[in-house]
Amino acid sequence: MGLDAIEITKPLEEAFNIGFEDAEIGQVSTPRDLIELIMSKVAHADAAGSLTQRAFNLLRAALLRQLFLERRDITPQVRMADLVPKTDRKILLDCLAADFGTPPMPSLVRPKWLENLLVVCCIVMGVAIAVLIFRHGPWEHRGALLFTALISVVGMDYLASATTRPLRNEFPPKLATVGDLARWIVAHKTDLAGSAPGKWTREQVAARVREVVIEQLDCAQTYREDASFIQDLDMDTG
Repeated sequence: MGLDAIEITKPLEEAFNIGFEDAEIGQVSTPRDLIELIMSKVAHADAAGSLTQRAFNLLRAALLRQLFLERRDITPQVRMADLVPKTDRKILLDCLAADFGTPPMPSLVRPKWLENLLVVCCIVMGVAIAVLIFRHGPWEHRGALLFTALISVVGMDYLASATTRPLRNEFPPKLATVGDLARWIVAHKTDLAGSAPGKWTREQVAARVREVVIEQLDCAQTYREDASFIQDLDMDTG
């Protein structure tokens, strides 16, 4: 079993309070296979209508209460960044989690350009430090010098991350649109189907599997229930 498979199955085991056997996972080749395997292990809940639509309706009502918006402004395709000012985003996510009785929603992230800039700066500084040390330090101590350069890069990365923490004001990819947030609610609001705790609909299981797979494999654009984990979603089997 590859590392990616472990990173996918472990959070699902915890979410649904189940266990997977290696032989079972060996038979899973698509997200649909994984969904059906989970459904065979959990108690089923019946729900009339679409839970995603129900979650969207609840979310839209909550957004209308907390933001100066019109009903027509909120559709599944609209980006959350276009609806919520940066200064209000963290407070909004905290309020939504409290209103819906879900776990804390995913944290805001730094802008992509800033993350890329930090990576480039750390690499450039690391290379510069390594070159400087190797040019002016004793060659026989190159192992210790290389270790010093590595520690310096890690320290700079930590400092840059801490310094730019206040700039984490963008919605993460999994919450990019209103529809994405509605799917997150489906996956995490266990009483959305109106059933007893520990019972799940297929729609809830599918939403949680989708979230975990996309988070681990970074495959939002290619994810489908019938996609091959290896051929289509680039899962590491090593």
